[in-house]
Order: sequence, then C-alpha cells, then structure tokens
Amino acid sequence: MARATVAVVSTSALALAAGCGSDAGATAGSSGSSKAAATTITVYTDQHAELVEGLTKAYTAASGVRFNIQNDATVGQIQAEGSAAKADVFLSEDPGPVAQLGSAGLLAPVDPTTLEQVRPGLSSGKGLWVAYAARTRVLYYNPTKIAESALPKTLADIVALRYKGMFAWAPSGAFVATTQYLLDTQGAAATKTFLEGVQANGINEQKNGNVRDTVEAGKHAMGLSNHYYWWVLAGQKGGPDKLTSKIYHFPAIDPGNLILSSGAGVLKSSQNQPAAQKFLAWLTAKDGGQKLIAGAPAEVSEAQYPVAPGVASSVSGDLSEIKSPTFDMDSLADSQQAESLLKQLGLSKG
Repeated sequence: MARATVAVVSTSALALAAGCGSDAGATAGSSGSSKAAATTITVYTDQHAELVEGLTKAYTAASGVRFNIQNDATVGQIQAEGSAAKADVFLSEDPGPVAQLGSAGLLAPVDPTTLEQVRPGLSSGKGLWVAYAARTRVLYYNPTKIAESALPKTLADIVALRYKGMFAWAPSGAFVATTQYLLDTQGAAATKTFLEGVQANGINEQKNGNVRDTVEAGKHAMGLSNHYYWWVLAGQKGGPDKLTSKIYHFPAIDPGNLILSSGAGVLKSSQNQPAAQKFLAWLTAKDGGQKLIAGAPAEVSEAQYPVAPGVASSVSGDLSEIKSPTFDMDSLADSQQAESLLKQLGLSKG
C-alpha cells in the first residue's frame, strides 16, 4: 500500500492505544518511568508496514517504549549480521522466515506465559517464536461468472477440466507455503500433479492483489489468494456490499483454507531481551496487540486475524471458524523443496 496511508495508520492506532493496555505494557512503562521512556526496541520486519506501525505506535502510547523499525528485512540479512545483528525483534508476515531463524539457532526462547496467550498450533512447537496474527488461504469468486453452488469443494478440485481457464492464482509466499504443506502431507508425486493442473488450467496473475482485482472485475470467475486482500479492498470501497466478488472458504478441512501465522521472535543477539520479551507479551495479549488487530480498520490491521482465543476480528471474523488442517508451522522453515519444484515446473522464476 502507498505510504500515503501512514497518517491514517498513526491516528487509528493511537485512538485504540488507550484501550490496548496490558500487564506487559504497564510493566514496561510503569509510572511513566524514565527507564521505560528511554527504552528503544529495534524491529526488523517483512510484515506490512501499516500493521507494524499501528502496533508499535500503540505500544509506545501504552508503555513509553520507542522503536527503530527496518522494513523489508530478510532472513539472509539477519544471518549475515549474526551476533552483530542490530535487531531485538523480528516480525514476520509468514511463518517461514521466522521459523527459519529459529531453525538456524538465532532466536531466544519465548516466555512460556506469552506462548500460552495464543491459540494452540499457531506458534513454534519449539517455543522459539510466537504467532501474533494470521491470514488464511481462500478462494475469491465472482457470482456473475459462477454460482457458489458450482464452486470446487476442495482445493484439489480446482484443477478439474470443467474449471479450465476460470481461475487465477499467484506465486506468492503463501502459495509457496501451501506447496510445501502439500509436499509434506501428500508427497511429491501428488503435489506435482496438482501443480501441473494449476499450470494447465489456471492463469498466473503474478500477485495476490492482481488476483483479487481481476476476479472483482469479472476477468476470472475465481482466484486463489489470501483473505485479507479482499477485506482491504472492501474497506477502501465502503464495505463488503460494495464489491461484486465474494470470499469462499472450502466447506471441509482442506489445504485451500490453510492458516498461516505471522510470527514474532526475539534475537539471541539482542542486548534488550527483557524489553523485547515484554513487547511480545503485549503483542499476544487480549487487551494489548490482539485488541488492536481485532478492532482496527483494515488499513491498520490489514484485516488479519487476531490469534488469542476468544478474540475475533471486527473486519474478517473469528479464526476458529476456518477449517484449516493443523500442522507444525516450524515445518515451513525449509521451503526449498517447494521453491525448487515451482521453478522446475515454470510456475515461479525463483
């Protein structure tokens, strides 16, 4: 999104900040102490800048802690910096990068009480990073092009010949993660067959935003993407009822509904470990970061799902309603097999 939205982000985030206090935030900035005011946390992130800015501004308002933020950070950068890394915290958009840092031994264990604030199965099974938000894979469809009753019942069904030329897709990070999940659970042969069907019968629109926009415009009847792109557009247009397209969740537990966590981890090399751990505790607290993600407008929350039990998004709903398979998010630390297969088939430039 354009940086022109930053002023909106700041205003919305600060408006919510007064109601986003938590024990963790209060401890970090108790009594307005000069120590809290002097604390600065350095965040490396590949998450959407609007969400990171909204969360960090709210935490600053609640605790006095300030932030240095480097957007578009990569795992390779952190690995190259090693023990000299300036980051205290890494905030990922997808589970793969933060899981990769954990697998490389670069993350400190997350406080167990913080991990307990999140729905089971969304964070590192090894306790090395914690989920703070989530997105789901979905199917967009345009009801002027296809009736809901005619939609595929599973992700595998979409490559049937009857849907040839009717659906769009994009080789995004989430598509790579889904491919790795299929490789891990269904094997190489079945995954290759599915991807060959996607290649033969679908249209590569390169980016998830393009998938959304072309389905909305009626260029394609359907499109595989992430849920939040649609909700962000709905917010821009004045509400879901202003869009022609709709979101479809596959009716049974299915990889087409895959939940992918956004993860937060504390770097082992951080000289600011206590403050960084307190920030993670606030991010995952019902009355902290989860309240902001749940209640902020889509231009701040990116319409992502909060991950604390019993907390639902005012935009996209309750994550508990999504029929995603359960799996170990740490398994996405190595997606080389998926990336190699996609490149081999010509589905990704790699």
